Amino acid sequence: MDIGNLICDNQKMDLSNIKLNNITSDEVFQLIIEKIFANPIFSGGALLSIAGFFWYFVDWAWSFGQQLFRERYFTSLELTNENMTYRWVVNHINQNSKWETRNLSVESTLDENETGVTSLKHKFIPGLGNHYFYYKNRLVYFERTRDKRNVMVLDERGSSLSKRMETVTLSTYGGSIEFWRQFLDDASKEFLDAMDKGLAIHINRSDYWEESGSPRRKRAMETVILADGVSESLHNDLKSFLTSASWYHDRGIPYRRGYLLYGPPGTGKSSFIAALASQFGYGIAMLSLTNKFLSDSELNYLLNNAPTKCFIILEDIDAAFKNREKVEDEDDKNTVDSSITLSGLLNAIDGIASSEERILFMTTNYKEHLDSAIIRPGRIDYQVYLGHCTPEMVKKMFKRFYENISEEYIDKFSEATSKFEKTFSPAELQKHLILYKDSPEAAIEHANDLI
Repeated sequence: MDIGNLICDNQKMDLSNIKLNNITSDEVFQLIIEKIFANPIFSGGALLSIAGFFWYFVDWAWSFGQQLFRERYFTSLELTNENMTYRWVVNHINQNSKWETRNLSVESTLDENETGVTSLKHKFIPGLGNHYFYYKNRLVYFERTRDKRNVMVLDERGSSLSKRMETVTLSTYGGSIEFWRQFLDDASKEFLDAMDKGLAIHINRSDYWEESGSPRRKRAMETVILADGVSESLHNDLKSFLTSASWYHDRGIPYRRGYLLYGPPGTGKSSFIAALASQFGYGIAMLSLTNKFLSDSELNYLLNNAPTKCFIILEDIDAAFKNREKVEDEDDKNTVDSSITLSGLLNAIDGIASSEERILFMTTNYKEHLDSAIIRPGRIDYQVYLGHCTPEMVKKMFKRFYENISEEYIDKFSEATSKFEKTFSPAELQKHLILYKDSPEAAIEHANDLI
């Protein structure tokens, strides 16, 4: 081995070590960075990462600034469809918005007019998404969203409905609590006025209540012709009950009242209830017991969670159980109209979980078919018989149909009808008078058509 070359190599190694020992840590880090950024793949990724971070920071700062601005200078109102004013607000916005939206939702209802003609009506309201409208010279931002959850909601009349959860959020620059209170008052005014002027009818759909079309025209008490004293006596009893809440509570008596109207078909049972509801400012909740899908538990819920300030009506109370008796006699070969039981009905009426402040009406054409347990005191507190026309009822109805009619004509018609051996109902008499509504003479002449 060449000793000279070995000495030279050792000297180079010593010099290299000396150079490394003399480099500072900052210089080493700088060399590493230079090597890394010399790689085009890494340098491109690093630039993207820096750009992404910068964009994220800008977006965060913008969102934070917006949130801070909205919290300081904006006021918001949030409503869900669990609140009865929800539909009022949505309809009010739809009617008063100056900017017509192309994003719509439709609500379709069946409507029956006074002549019995049924039509389909459509109401268009702002759909899901974002909208804008003006209120008191303020631009209001309106967002409508829908959740996947189903909730039991109340409509504007207190009816329970099962619907998807919806939320409306209203925001405006400035504003105050008083601003939103005034907005809600304006949105509800039209509907509250309609409730005062009309008679709301609710029907049951399985286990929830639903309003049946638009409110009906209220019926005046004098338009229901009954035997002398019948209308006045029930009216006075109901009036006394409505003003006796404290009396009931002080004595530990459940504050509820039950009425039974019975008699032949067409004697004005339903009309009388409608007139009473109109007189006292109540709605009507009609509960059908012949619905074969109605169970005892659903009946109990409906009867004790009826719309507020409504008379609950069980029409033709005998029908459900009469049909069941037929089926039992035929060894269950046919399908029953209802799955509720007598014990289920009795428990719903006055069981331990029964609601108070309730007014219940039952009607039947055949009182003798009713189980005595249904009409015992505490379930039925007042019974009224509505029968066929008496001579006084005939005179009252004839006079009501023809304005400024003379007593001579009234007496002639009453005399003509009083000779019949067969009696007739108010509904039959009304049909006859409508047929000859333009001629009292013709009504008298054809009086025999009533038999």
